[in-house]
Amino acid sequence: MTDFQLADPHSPGRLTFLHRLAGRPGWEFMFPAYRPQEPLLLQAIEASVRSVREIDGTAPDFVITTGDSIDSAQANELTALLALLDGGTELDPNFGVDDPKAHPAQAVSAEFYNPEPESRDVYKREHGFPDVPGLLTAAGRPFVTEGLGVPWLGCFGNHDCLVQGRAPLTPQFQALVTGDRQPIDLGMEPPDRPMDLYLADPTALSHGPSRPIEPRADRRVIGPAEYVRAHLDSPTQPPGHGFTEQNLADGTTYYCYDAVPGLRMIVLDSTHPSGHVTGSIGARQRDWLIDRLTEVHSEYRDEDGALVRTGNPDRIVVLASHHGLTMMDNTVPDAERRYHAADLEALAHRFGNVVLWIAGHEHRNSVVPHTRDGGGFWHVLTSGLCEWPCQTRALELSLAPADSGEDLLVIRSTMIDHAAPARPGAELNLWDLAAWHRELSYNEPTRVGGPHSAGTPADRNVDLLVPIAPALAAALRDLGA
Repeated sequence: MTDFQLADPHSPGRLTFLHRLAGRPGWEFMFPAYRPQEPLLLQAIEASVRSVREIDGTAPDFVITTGDSIDSAQANELTALLALLDGGTELDPNFGVDDPKAHPAQAVSAEFYNPEPESRDVYKREHGFPDVPGLLTAAGRPFVTEGLGVPWLGCFGNHDCLVQGRAPLTPQFQALVTGDRQPIDLGMEPPDRPMDLYLADPTALSHGPSRPIEPRADRRVIGPAEYVRAHLDSPTQPPGHGFTEQNLADGTTYYCYDAVPGLRMIVLDSTHPSGHVTGSIGARQRDWLIDRLTEVHSEYRDEDGALVRTGNPDRIVVLASHHGLTMMDNTVPDAERRYHAADLEALAHRFGNVVLWIAGHEHRNSVVPHTRDGGGFWHVLTSGLCEWPCQTRALELSLAPADSGEDLLVIRSTMIDHAAPARPGAELNLWDLAAWHRELSYNEPTRVGGPHSAGTPADRNVDLLVPIAPALAAALRDLGA
């Protein structure tokens, strides 16, 4: 599961009003600022959570989220996320705002989608969006979350730790986001290099006209330590959801998960602390990764290509990160040396038990082989839940039958749609709202993943084969894999 982008729509830190500038040259990293389906997002996430726990009546070994679970790195968004994944909480989709129709998009401009019949906004005029009387009111009704009911793991994405997923936190932005004014217009000529401006000062685009709102302390932007601490305090399994007390002590947000026999899951933090939306890996984390890979390889190649035998037990290795290799290209200056796609791919190829690298960020389904010397790994991106096709991905790993004559691992990928009806009903209950979220998502003209976010058939339901070393195959057979 990835890219929930769970957002407090009333946050003063959001740049909803920039949506009208979508497509402007030089502004690509400032979008999306708004999605017409976003008032229904929490119901869509809840529908996905409930559907995952009911797949074929068989619970998965674990669920992993690959980052951008929240949108603006706010404390109240993190509280809502944990309520959805842990379950047993009455959740307020309005984040404490009394008027369920007071969605800030309508306060900003009539250009934004309003499902009430009196609106003739641009989404209805140009894109055929429907009148749905009472949709916003229904979307604001609290509901009780069910939770995944199985072990789940977290992962750090740029929206989980940076201001709007882009910039390091400043005191000025913290004052803005917890304050009593919500910007509703840019109030100046659009600058030519907005991302540079935003990285230097994340309030730089928020000095235009505003409207009064009730200030809320729980809108504060949190740091990595508070994110990890909240996961450690979660009552569901596993403890910390992958994160550990050692993460807090070391100031890190990456870890290993070894609870499934024969499998090591290595969850990386690809966010760049100096900002921007793309990713990289720091030198300290890279050294840690090499050590963790070495622990589950009886042999590997060093940087010069020489074979190194360790005597360590072999395990399958799955890497997970928010950014995939195609987005590991962040060159913003940082105090620590950063590593990018070419180096990280070469590193993975040195360790033959790495069979799969999963990621999100790009909001699209994609399956790409990365081969080398007869082996390699599959690189699998999964679309974001916040946008079309609103899916999660099930991955099943097993050995090919012994009589096949080859040492092959089979990775079966199956896309999971949440169980909301294809056509929303008139009751506007939780499932109807999730169905409306999916329908509006399909018709959204500016989605991040683009018109082909669902991918091709080869990016969805497919069996992926990986040749593996005889030593690894033998270790898995001993486990009855």
